[in-house]
Amino acid sequence: MPEERQVLGGSTDILSTEQMGAGLKYPIRGHRFTVNMGGLGLISFKSVEGFSIETSPVEYREGAFASLTMRKLPGLITYGEITLTKGMYQNLDLYNYFMGYMNGKTTTVQQMIIEAYDNADIVVAKWSVLNAWPTHYDSGGLNADSADILIETVTFANEGVFREA
Repeated sequence: MPEERQVLGGSTDILSTEQMGAGLKYPIRGHRFTVNMGGLGLISFKSVEGFSIETSPVEYREGAFASLTMRKLPGLITYGEITLTKGMYQNLDLYNYFMGYMNGKTTTVQQMIIEAYDNADIVVAKWSVLNAWPTHYDSGGLNADSADILIETVTFANEGVFREA
């Protein structure tokens, strides 16, 4: 016989364990994701950071405003830089991609799609990054006392990070 539990809030209704789990939703896990970049295609990264949006307040004061405080209005919107990290491999794709911008061979901005998956390989969250271009590349350091994996990091400026349904 299934275990029975009392409903919280002082209710006298009894629900079985199966009923308690029906429709239970869990937060999205952030450990399965891919990044699709126009210039490089679908790539798996170790981490993606920088999903931030900020509106700077604009302060001003009107002469007839009775209070001695400043008025505040929403100002320009800025989006955080997206930082991607991954283990370094022998191929130079990510490095050459970055160097294409530094050498002026590539000047087009890229659209980036970041998707998070559940354990059944279903997309549960999606972000679109508009007009992204690389601003920083780091290939990590070397250390003879360590067996750590070399990590590549690329940072992208962008003009918008939008979460999609």
